[in-house]
Amino acid sequence: MKRQTFVYLFLALGLLPTLASAAVILKGKTSSKVTAHVSRPNNLFVTDDNGGWFEQGLEMQQLGGWDTPYEVGARLRVVSSSGLFQVRLDEPLQIRNQANPALVFHTPSVRLGTEGENLKLLAVGQGTEFRNPASPSEGDDSIGYYELAISAYPPEGSFKDNTGTYSGVLSLTFEPVVIEP
Repeated sequence: MKRQTFVYLFLALGLLPTLASAAVILKGKTSSKVTAHVSRPNNLFVTDDNGGWFEQGLEMQQLGGWDTPYEVGARLRVVSSSGLFQVRLDEPLQIRNQANPALVFHTPSVRLGTEGENLKLLAVGQGTEFRNPASPSEGDDSIGYYELAISAYPPEGSFKDNTGTYSGVLSLTFEPVVIEP
């Protein structure tokens, strides 16, 4: 054990003269001015109206007769830096019977719009533009509330033939739209 300690100590002491002779003297400018610009990120946050999301999903209901669509609505909160964004449907909405996938709701419709205004039909692969209200002060994000409305007709046939649990996945993309200064 003593021999190893001696070897390590010898190696460490042997390097000291080499390190001391490697000193470099700098000449010339010894200070610099550095400036930086911090830019605010372009935020786009989409949540339910309480700042969360629909963890339990959305349940569609048929409020009219057998020949009326099943419907559901949701209130969305959009926080945006630019105030301008677009929304597109990623794939067609399909609502299928879990026990019999051949049973599918037809004529699904997904619409979105500013609260109290006409809703716009969303399409697959085609962005639809929306504009949040103006922000309360310059430099703040704008906040807008939107209505999401989904409807679809039940499969053809009798109630007895179509009974069951149906489910589907709604996939939307929200993207900020670049505004030139």
